[in-house]
Amino acid sequence: MTEDDALRAIYLRDDPVPPHIVPGATRASLCVDIRDEDLVARTEQWILAYVDQLTWVHNTGCGCCVIGWDIEGPQAVVKTAPVEAASEWLPPTSVADLPPVSSSRKPGWLTRWLRRR
Repeated sequence: MTEDDALRAIYLRDDPVPPHIVPGATRASLCVDIRDEDLVARTEQWILAYVDQLTWVHNTGCGCCVIGWDIEGPQAVVKTAPVEAASEWLPPTSVADLPPVSSSRKPGWLTRWLRRR
């Protein structure tokens, strides 16, 4: 698998939210301003390095101004995430309380994003 294929896979990964945190794991949110190319690259490389150890990955960024993921994995792994991108994950009180989500992503956004280099 090429690096571009691996990156495509993490941008398209959207695991369902597990009802409980796996024992010994923790959750975090990663959010990166796309203008910070160094932090984008470091966060992408971190996810690629640990993707097999992450038990949950949910892509959250719009792609036009920020990219982001909610993740779950072993505490020792999650603690190594780029500190500028990571924050504690706070679960919603109830999924029913959340407003409907609509995607503002235009067709082809992922291809354009991956070609930005």
